[in-house]
Amino acid sequence: MRLLRSLPLALATLALAAGLGWAEPFENPTYKQWAAFKPGATATVKTESEFNNMKSEVTIISKLVEVGKDKLVLETTTVSKFNGMEFKQPPTKQDVLKTIDLPKTPATGDKPKDKSEDPKGKTEEGTETLKVGGQDVKTKWVKYKNKTTDGEVESQTWMSDEVPGQIVKSVTKTATVKTTMELTEFKKP
Repeated sequence: MRLLRSLPLALATLALAAGLGWAEPFENPTYKQWAAFKPGATATVKTESEFNNMKSEVTIISKLVEVGKDKLVLETTTVSKFNGMEFKQPPTKQDVLKTIDLPKTPATGDKPKDKSEDPKGKTEEGTETLKVGGQDVKTKWVKYKNKTTDGEVESQTWMSDEVPGQIVKSVTKTATVKTTMELTEFKKP
């Protein structure tokens, strides 16, 4: 009997949620960055950080294992170096869905804006050809400058549709930290 009394409330809540559109399908940028390539494509990205005269290095090798209509599978292997010690993680596989559900903006009910289209703090943009593993890669770059609670952040990111994952290089600087991420090798079967 209790179940019958609470059923209309549950159905009304579900109908309201569906009507408000609490979630909106959104194209997953990671899927888009890898789906144009065949299985076996790889990207090796090396990230170096400096903080208080300490350096760390992380190398991530991403390999496209499978591409499907609604998802793809990436396998990543990570090697970290810190204070002369090396830590190698076993490979992990990750399902990357083609679309992800993002909540609509609570105040307006609008679909969230794709932040990559008009990033806050963009100061300059251009094109440049960079060498990656002996190959020329045509890139588009963007410079940003933002203020955060920790001070000013400056960054420049180079991207290319020619390489798996799209990221070719990124340099980010704050008053205390400098991080450089660079594609060192890529393969396209």
